[in-house]
Amino acid sequence: MDELSVLVVEDEPVMREMLKDMLYRVGACRVVEVGDGAGALAAFERCSFSIVMLDLGLPDCSGHELMQELKSRHERQHIVLVTADDSIESIQKAISAGANGYVVKPYSEEKIQDVVNNYMMVHGIDNHLTKDRLQD
Repeated sequence: MDELSVLVVEDEPVMREMLKDMLYRVGACRVVEVGDGAGALAAFERCSFSIVMLDLGLPDCSGHELMQELKSRHERQHIVLVTADDSIESIQKAISAGANGYVVKPYSEEKIQDVVNNYMMVHGIDNHLTKDRLQD
């Protein structure tokens, strides 16, 4: 997959918009936003995504449950959990359950850039946008 596409699953509209804007600034070509687990599953059925940015606290399911469902449908899906919970226990639980990353809110462009860089590195993709930004 040459284009970076991201599914943002976040129930707070302001946080969703902020994350979408940051993702475009760090190199995403397509960002699809949904506010709950049902929307995430529907979007996941329609499209494939490079990265799923998944909030742990959703109104209709837990982020951990949704991550397991998405992984059962596509075992190698790159999923990054996003939450306000910065406890070591929560981070360890997420990683041991199969998360590819964990971002603590509030979002920063640097954290989101790290997520994209990690995805690119793991998949052997050259991130031209990152290189261009480093040269400026």
